[in-house]
Amino acid sequence: MDLIVFVILSLCITYCKIDARNNSLQDGGHHFIRSDSLMHQLDSNFDCVDIYKQPALQNPLLKNHKIQLYPTFANNIMGSKLSYGKIVDGCSVGKVPIYNRRKIYQKNITNSSSRLQTDDFQQYSKSSPGYHSVTLDTTRNMIFHGASAGIGAYDLSLQANQYSMSSIWLENGPPMEFNSIKVGLGVHPSLYGDSQLRLTGHWTADSYKKTGCFNIVCPGFVQVNPNKEYALGSVSHPTSSIGSTSKYIGYIKIKQDQTTGHWWLIIQTTESIYAGYWPKELFTHLSKGASLIRFGGQTYAPSNMDSPPMGSGRLPREKFRNSGFMVLVKIINSEYNEFDIKPEDVKRYTDTNSDCYDLWYKGYEGSQYKQAFLYGGPGGRNCDI
Repeated sequence: MDLIVFVILSLCITYCKIDARNNSLQDGGHHFIRSDSLMHQLDSNFDCVDIYKQPALQNPLLKNHKIQLYPTFANNIMGSKLSYGKIVDGCSVGKVPIYNRRKIYQKNITNSSSRLQTDDFQQYSKSSPGYHSVTLDTTRNMIFHGASAGIGAYDLSLQANQYSMSSIWLENGPPMEFNSIKVGLGVHPSLYGDSQLRLTGHWTADSYKKTGCFNIVCPGFVQVNPNKEYALGSVSHPTSSIGSTSKYIGYIKIKQDQTTGHWWLIIQTTESIYAGYWPKELFTHLSKGASLIRFGGQTYAPSNMDSPPMGSGRLPREKFRNSGFMVLVKIINSEYNEFDIKPEDVKRYTDTNSDCYDLWYKGYEGSQYKQAFLYGGPGGRNCDI
């Protein structure tokens, strides 16, 4: 099973000391570094498909689409394999990895849980029973062209018809024409057939009326990277342990290409790894940029089941050793420049009681984390406010 590239924040370095002030991420003055030592898991659930015959190009809106192999903002594109990352388990030249559980997708679409595939991320879960979100939302009246964050990676145990996602949301448009892209780490047994943490994306261009799906369940996302570890559906490994002082993160960025308007999915390590993109042609309002960015978690469970865990499954009051977290949280502004978020430009959103899920954000958390927050919780019964 494939790897999403991770950055490990590990104990025992001497030159990268966290400041000692009392804030939510620091449980006692740890020392952390980034490391690029990776553990690769092979995944047989991918097919290598001709890049020009991949599912995305079946979308009528992409009939005349010319595949963009690299974003125009990419650096060092002369070394193409470097920009795609070291190929450990990948496809041959001219092919890309596509997650192949089409039979599971079709079964889910046609059974009584079909809403999981079409309405899975509602704009406001107050009107959608079973859905719960805790997020940090932008408040400035401006157009954004991307966002990024390091998402803490934790294994979770879920049942069929539940899911739990930790994501970056980009949104634009009025309620009836709602455009959205969401990407992050998630557990979704009905989608994948297991409870492994995986790189997961989702999009809609019409407020979920006719479009709206995960990954490549419906044609839209264009995969360009030949590595299976950088494909939607790849397994996130290794993951963090509750109580550990060493934490693994998946550092994910989504950025709009200023020239083409496409929204690129980037896995950030010591270099930028370009996975693929959601084409501009899919969208009406997002083609111009995003009016709202959200960072956080969302869960779903049918009415006869408890809400599943989110983040690490522990509440923020248990602090960094135990709680889910996002670090190095940034936005890309209307001028295509990257900035750390600021407390005065974001607000906390929740639609659930704080014993199920919660979010703590206090601002700057030191030179290693910068703008960061804790979120998540165990879920359970009666999570409505």
